[in-house]
Amino acid sequence: MTALLNLKFFFTTSVAFSVVFATHSIFAQTETLRSQIDQIQAIENYENFTPNFEYIDQLNRLGERYYNINPDSTFLLAMKSLKASEQIGYAIGKVDAYRNIGAYHNVKGEYDQAMNYFEEGLSIAEKNQYWLGLANIYNSIGLNNYERGNYSDAVIYYLKALGIKEEHLSKLEQSKTLNNLGLVFMDFGDLDKALDYHSRALKIREEFKDNTGIASSRINIALINKEKGDLDEAKKQFNAALKLGLRINNRQLISVSYFNIAEILLIKEEYNEALAYFEKALLIDKERGDEVGIGYDLLGIGEAQMNLKRLRQAKENIQKSLTIFVESDIKSNINKSHLLLSQVYEMENNNTQALYHFKLHKAYQDSIVNLETEKLIQEISEKYEFDRKEAEFLQIQIEKELLNDKRMEKNFRIGVTIILVILLIAFILAIRSIKSQIKAKAFVTRQKNELEILNKKLLQQKNENEQITNQLFLVNETKDKLFSIVGHDLKSPINSLKGLMQYVMDEKLSQNEFLTVAKQLRNEVEQVHFTLINLLNWAKGQMKGIVTDPVAISIHKIVEENIDLNEPISESKKIEIIDELEENTICFADKDQINLIIRNIMNNALKFTNKGGKIVISSKRHGYDFWEISIKDNGIGMSKEALNNLFSKELGGKPQYGTEGEKGTGLGLKLTKDFISKNGGEVKVYSEKGVGTNFTFTLPSAYI
Repeated sequence: MTALLNLKFFFTTSVAFSVVFATHSIFAQTETLRSQIDQIQAIENYENFTPNFEYIDQLNRLGERYYNINPDSTFLLAMKSLKASEQIGYAIGKVDAYRNIGAYHNVKGEYDQAMNYFEEGLSIAEKNQYWLGLANIYNSIGLNNYERGNYSDAVIYYLKALGIKEEHLSKLEQSKTLNNLGLVFMDFGDLDKALDYHSRALKIREEFKDNTGIASSRINIALINKEKGDLDEAKKQFNAALKLGLRINNRQLISVSYFNIAEILLIKEEYNEALAYFEKALLIDKERGDEVGIGYDLLGIGEAQMNLKRLRQAKENIQKSLTIFVESDIKSNINKSHLLLSQVYEMENNNTQALYHFKLHKAYQDSIVNLETEKLIQEISEKYEFDRKEAEFLQIQIEKELLNDKRMEKNFRIGVTIILVILLIAFILAIRSIKSQIKAKAFVTRQKNELEILNKKLLQQKNENEQITNQLFLVNETKDKLFSIVGHDLKSPINSLKGLMQYVMDEKLSQNEFLTVAKQLRNEVEQVHFTLINLLNWAKGQMKGIVTDPVAISIHKIVEENIDLNEPISESKKIEIIDELEENTICFADKDQINLIIRNIMNNALKFTNKGGKIVISSKRHGYDFWEISIKDNGIGMSKEALNNLFSKELGGKPQYGTEGEKGTGLGLKLTKDFISKNGGEVKVYSEKGVGTNFTFTLPSAYI
C-alpha cells in the first residue's frame, strides 16, 4: 500500500505547488481562458495601439494560467510581456515576465536557466519593493530547489516568501506558501510539522472560502493521517474533500478522493466498499483521459477483487495496470503489480507463473530499496543541513527584530521631541490668532447667511422653472397624442360615415334598403361619438386633472341605459346581455364618470364576444362600505401577457381588433381605471384565453 500512497501523494503535491505560479485555480475553465485571450486581442486591435500597464498585466496573468496547461504558451506570452515592459519601462511587468520565463524552464527541468531568470526578476522586485512579485519569485526558487532535491534550501526560500506575505500581503497568499512548506516536511518525514503547516493553510482558506484550496489542504492532511495510521481521521478528511469536489464539479479532486477512500477501506479489509470506490475513481479518470490514474485505479480494483476471490477479474485488471506502469516506467507500481500477480497465480495453484512474477517483484524491489536507501541518505544529509540553515535564518530574524526595535525606540524619541516642539509653536500661534479668528468668524457667518438666502432664492427659481418646463412638456406630449388619435382613429370611421352618406344621396334606395343603411349610419355615428367622448374626457383629465362630483346614483339605471344604447350592436352579433344587478345598488360617485366606465367595459365585452355569446352584469356587497360590480362575458378572453399589460399600453399604440374587426383607441380602459380610482374604488380583471373575461370594480356605497 505504501507505493500507491506515495504516488497519490506526489500527484497531490504537483497540484498544490502549481499554485506558486498562478493567481487563480489550476482548474480554471477553458471559457475563462478564451475570455482573457479575447480581451488581449481586443486591446491589440485598437487603432494606434501601444502597450500599457493593463495590457502587460493581462499577458502575465494569462501566462500564469497556461503554466499547467501549455508551458510553451507561458514562455511565448512572457517574452511578449517582457518586450512590452521594456518598451514602456514597466518594472512590475518585467518581474512577472521573468518569473514566468523561469517557471517555463523549471517545468522543462532546465533548473540553471530558470534560476538565471528568477535572479533577474528578484533584483528588479527588490529595487521597486514589489512585494507580491518578490514573494512569488522566492516561492519559485523554493520550488526549483525542491525539484532538485535541495529540501533545506527550498524551505529557506519558502520561509522568506512567507515572511514577505505576512508583512505585506493577504492571508490567502500566505496559505499558498504554508501549503508548500507542509509538502516539503511531508517529504522529510516530519509529519507533525507538515500537519501544522497544512492546518494553518486550511484555516486561512476556510476563512476566505477558497473551495479548491480547502480541498487541497484536506487531502494533504488526510495523507498525513493515513501515513500516521489514523485511518478514521484520514477517511473523514478525504470525505470532506470529496464533498467539496462534487460541489464545485472538480473531476480531479473527486478522483483523488475516491481513490484514497478506497485505499483506506482496502487496509481495513472492507473489500466490497473499497472496490466500489476504486470503480468510481476509474470512471472519472477514463473520462479525464488520465492514463496513469487509470493504472492506479485498475491496480486497486485488482487487489480488492483478489481479496474477494474473484481471481480471473483480478488478474485481468492487474495485468492492464502493469502494462500502463511499464509504459510510464513507474517502478514502485511495476513491483506491486508483479507481487499481486504472483499471489493471484499462487491462489490458482499455477506455481510456475506465481514464481515468475515473484522473481520480477524481487528484482524491482531490490532496485527500489537501493534507490530508497540513497534517497534516505540524501534526506538525512538535507535534514541536517536544513536544521543548520533554519537556525541561522532564525538568528538573522532575531537580530533584525532587535535592530528594528532599537530603530523604533530612537524614532519614537525623535518623534516625541518633534511633536512637543510643534505643539509649543502651535500653541503660541493659536494665542496670537484667536482675536483675528473671532473677527473672521463673524464676517464669514454674515457672508454665509447672505449666500444661504441667495441660494434659497435661486433654488426656488430653479424648481419653478423645472415645473413650468415639465408642464409644457406634458401639455405638448398630450397634444401630440391627441392629434395622433384623432388622425388615426377618427379618420377611418368618419371616412366610412362620409361614404355611406354619399351613397344614400347618390343611390335611389327602397325603404328597407334605407333602413338598413340608416342602421349602419347610426352605428358609425355612435362609434365616432363614443370615441370622441373618450378623447375629450382623457384630454381634459391630462390637462386639468380628473375632477369628480360624487352623488347618490343608481347603477341599475345606468346599466339599463347602456344596454339600450348598445342594443344595435348586441342584436347584430346576437349577444344576450343579462342584468342581474341587485335593485338597491346605489353608489356614491360621479354619475357621468360611472356611466363612461360601464359603457367602456360593456363596449369592450361586446367587441371581444363572438356571435351568440352572453354578457352578465351583476353586483354584490363588498364589505359594509362598498358595492362590487361585475361585467362578465364568455368571449375570446386574453393571454396572461396581454392581461398583465392591459392597463399599461401606450396611448396611440397598436390597436386590438374585436371578433368582427372592431377597432378601438385604447383610451377606454385607461379612462376606466383612472375614473374608478378617482371615485375611491379598485378594478380587477380575470381572463382566460378562449373562456372569457370578467371586469370587476368597487364603488363606495351611498348608504352605509
